[in-house]
Amino acid sequence: MIKLHKIRKKYIIISIRKGDIMATKKEILKQLKQDLKDGTSYSVDFLLKETVEETISDKGIKVRKVFAPLLRAVYLSQSKYKLIKDNSPKKIKVPTGKIFVVNHRQADDIVLGVNAIGEDGYIVFGNKDLVLETTNGLGLWAYGMILLNRDNAENRHATYEKMKYVLEHGGNIIIYPEGYWNLADNGLADERHASDGHNSENWLIQDINIGAVRLAKEVGCPIIPTILHYDETNGKKCYSTKGEPLYVGKEDDIFEKKDELVQRMTTMYWMLMEKYSDYKRGELEADGIPLREKWEALKKELIADCDIPRVGYKLDLENEKLIGKAKVVNPVVTNEEVFAHLDHLVPSKKNAFLLRKRLPGRK
Repeated sequence: MIKLHKIRKKYIIISIRKGDIMATKKEILKQLKQDLKDGTSYSVDFLLKETVEETISDKGIKVRKVFAPLLRAVYLSQSKYKLIKDNSPKKIKVPTGKIFVVNHRQADDIVLGVNAIGEDGYIVFGNKDLVLETTNGLGLWAYGMILLNRDNAENRHATYEKMKYVLEHGGNIIIYPEGYWNLADNGLADERHASDGHNSENWLIQDINIGAVRLAKEVGCPIIPTILHYDETNGKKCYSTKGEPLYVGKEDDIFEKKDELVQRMTTMYWMLMEKYSDYKRGELEADGIPLREKWEALKKELIADCDIPRVGYKLDLENEKLIGKAKVVNPVVTNEEVFAHLDHLVPSKKNAFLLRKRLPGRK
């Protein structure tokens, strides 16, 4: 009787679980129908759940490898930029997956990035508004997406475990570890970061979050640096290149390897600029419009590409920086901080010398 009771109890539990799965599938299909009507992607909000089992499967990884080439062709048609691939190393075969690390400047980085890579991969995406409030989420889910809630520590940890699962089951990871668009960071301190000396108008690559390097060390998989260089002169073009694989050994210091990766990406970026965008200032301002004015206009255009008028969403670069920027490991003292006291100084003969800004510092 006891044995029979246990068997029946197990059968009941299995039946309930199967019923839950069927009910969940019906709910998703119902929401998918509503998404297609509303232009949203709430049917994939389950990707925010924090367990691997509820968001990723070995079967899903294998199926997406088959459809990835077709989806890349579709993605390519969604960008205003023409992608031009520069010479890149041959594809390598590894027992695990690979981590493709891509620089980040604008929304096109996703659709052009997967084409520059030319291999399947789960995209780590950290803006749930751009996923759920548009149909983009459906396309990202179809290709393979790990949806990250950057404001939630538990979700960030879960994202790491999801990436690890994908890699250990032969899938690739595509990540943008700068964490936010490299457009307008002035390097100054904010409520989460110290001053870091990074200024995106001078630095080609911002400092990167350490997670991808730590993961590569733990799994033993290679990191493939991938660079996108945009050129808006004489039409919209995007040049891309992939670098040699970077391996992180068990005894390697991850911060040293992170710095090596940033340096490699910076060099790759510079080489693309030198090869394809070697212009003289006179050429760029031949129409009489100063470069600074053109740059500001371009930034407005790129930000506007993410507008969602239906819900009043506008991309906030300052907020993106706040939640996405890597932790500052080596803080610096900026000119703004050195001379902050002058804002509260009442001038007199005794303190007039303090008004001379001759002290060194980063600008």
